[in-house]
Amino acid sequence: MSPELQTLDQLLGGDMSLSVTRQLYPDDAAFVRGIHGLLAGGDVRLLRGAEVVPEWRWRQILCKENDFSSLRLQISDQGVTRIS
Repeated sequence: MSPELQTLDQLLGGDMSLSVTRQLYPDDAAFVRGIHGLLAGGDVRLLRGAEVVPEWRWRQILCKENDFSSLRLQISDQGVTRIS
């Protein structure tokens, strides 16, 4: 199973921090590509606290953020449909 599908599968159990999600990917480049693809495709939302991170910040956060603990992913209805 691809890391992207593993991410969606894990998110069926609830929101997950990016630091935990990062462990599903073999390296930083695969992580950035995979999560950006899920975000762009509408399968997940990136949250900081209770707020959705706007699209224009995704790459910057994924590439330059050192502390992912305040960020989490939430599966969308579309993502649930994709994995079910």
